[in-house]
Amino acid sequence: MIWLDVDKPTHKCTLHTDGSCTYWQKKRETKFKGLGKLKYDGGWLNFVSAEQAMLYYQSNFPNYEFIDHC
Repeated sequence: MIWLDVDKPTHKCTLHTDGSCTYWQKKRETKFKGLGKLKYDGGWLNFVSAEQAMLYYQSNFPNYEFIDHC
């Protein structure tokens, strides 16, 4: 599974592909950030492949910075 962290306040989308990544392991839903869905400040979205995550980013957040974290 691939996770894309969409962070609306910082205008960044961060791709996480490694399950041993600290950020991957600590991801959770908060009041303003969703897990598997977007909320006010963004969210963690899961994808089958990095390519799908990239297409989602390009279609929905093209003005955000893209970071390939792990």
